[in-house]
Amino acid sequence: MSAMGAHAPSPVRVPLLYSIVTSNHKTSFVLVFLLVSLHFVASLGLTDSEILLKFKGSLTNASVLSDWSDKTTPCTKNNATNWVGVICVEGSLWGLQLENMGLAGKIDVEILKSLPDLKTFSIMNNNFDGPMPEFKKMVTLRSIYLSNNHFSGVIPPDAFDGILKLKKVYLAQNEFTGAIPSSLVALPKLLVLRLEGNQFTGKLPDFTHNLQSFSVSNNALEGPIPTGLSKMDLSSFSGELPS
Repeated sequence: MSAMGAHAPSPVRVPLLYSIVTSNHKTSFVLVFLLVSLHFVASLGLTDSEILLKFKGSLTNASVLSDWSDKTTPCTKNNATNWVGVICVEGSLWGLQLENMGLAGKIDVEILKSLPDLKTFSIMNNNFDGPMPEFKKMVTLRSIYLSNNHFSGVIPPDAFDGILKLKKVYLAQNEFTGAIPSSLVALPKLLVLRLEGNQFTGKLPDFTHNLQSFSVSNNALEGPIPTGLSKMDLSSFSGELPS
């Protein structure tokens, strides 16, 4: 047969996906990469409203937050708020003050850390329990108010690492145990520390800050009062440390 007019077979194009899946190692890498990428993309572009509604979804007994709705925004341009428990400054969400609401459930730090201007977070006088959330992921915070809940367990030593603007920490009247986390001592701007009414043990760290308010009363601490705290009122230590 003459070669004239004969057509050479077209090269077979192997789909890229097929060539990838021929290697188990490559497959695993690609799948992990795709999953991470999808998660990253999904987290981009969320509005404050969407973030807070996701946070609300992690709570129980949240009917008190009924005005948190996708039909409104948390803040108005004149610093007013449309949503209960939301503090607005210059039209931006500045803080959450969710106190005395009977709330419980999970504090979803992973979603809350997406709020770029969140400075204060208060859930005092509620029914939250379990270990303390990983607030060190929320590096913009200046105050944390957790008093009068049912949080428990040992707080990791590095629990406050990186929250360099933190000024006020209220952990009183919970069920925390173990040592007072050493990362509290390293906070350069700390002014208020309330730890009373827990089950902290061990020696009290030496805080050299110019604390405006301080209490570790009614814990199970031991040893002398550190030099840096010697000027504090003795009532700050009642119940466990010698005067």
